[in-house]
Amino acid sequence: MPYITLGDAEVAYEERGKGEPLILVHGWSSSRKQWLLNLKALAPRYRAIAVDLPGFGESEENDYPYTRDGMASFLDAFAGALHLSSFHLLGHSLGGCISIRYTVLHPGKVRKLVLVSTPTRTASMGVHALLPGAQCFISHTYRFRNEDMLKWMFYRGLYQPEYQDLDFVRANVKANTLATRRALSESTRLVRRMDLADDLRRIEQPTLIVFGDKDKSVNPREALRQRSILANPYMTILTACAHCPPYERPELFNTVVMDFLEAEGLEDNTSDTPSPNAEG
Repeated sequence: MPYITLGDAEVAYEERGKGEPLILVHGWSSSRKQWLLNLKALAPRYRAIAVDLPGFGESEENDYPYTRDGMASFLDAFAGALHLSSFHLLGHSLGGCISIRYTVLHPGKVRKLVLVSTPTRTASMGVHALLPGAQCFISHTYRFRNEDMLKWMFYRGLYQPEYQDLDFVRANVKANTLATRRALSESTRLVRRMDLADDLRRIEQPTLIVFGDKDKSVNPREALRQRSILANPYMTILTACAHCPPYERPELFNTVVMDFLEAEGLEDNTSDTPSPNAEG
């Protein structure tokens, strides 16, 4: 696993393939490891690069603040360190919020944008993410390595039961550090009092919106709102899938993403129904 140094901090990332560059930005309480079921499939066609955000996974904390602008600046420094002048950008959940801001601030660097289960307003999010005590709850859950509570956080609120994998929970507990707890707590502020409609209006790149129809963390109908605001949207709703399509339905997700990235144009970007690829 390679590292790069930004400032005084090491940044961990995973890289596969040698094609067009594609940066993948993980969601809240996760790491680059959430993409392990996707990198192998993407590698034959793309230089797929999954990064650990500061304080998450195996990346150290650094001087970038846990704001959308701060994390966009981190992402730009990361891309610059890899000498990437332009690339496709894929963000999941909180990583999608960061990817939206990055695209607005650096429009010439993003070729196509993929937003997966991304909240673009606070009102679309599940109540568990918005409770006043959420930051304290998260910190204590990780501090005391409460596996039962971690299972609830990762699965009851996020995934369908048939996709549960206790090893995934244990990997997150094992990776727990003081920096991770701070990052989890601080990053919840990114979605408080949030409405990214103005940012969405400024994005001209082709943008794929992916949601699971059983998402309990972000209302799937948020996909319709995002599509109505974006200049060049394409939408896919995956059936029998909750908040983490890359993990829950990796083969279908990989196909949807690669079809979008490779297409010069898609025939239908206005349907309210799942795309034919999403019926499996």
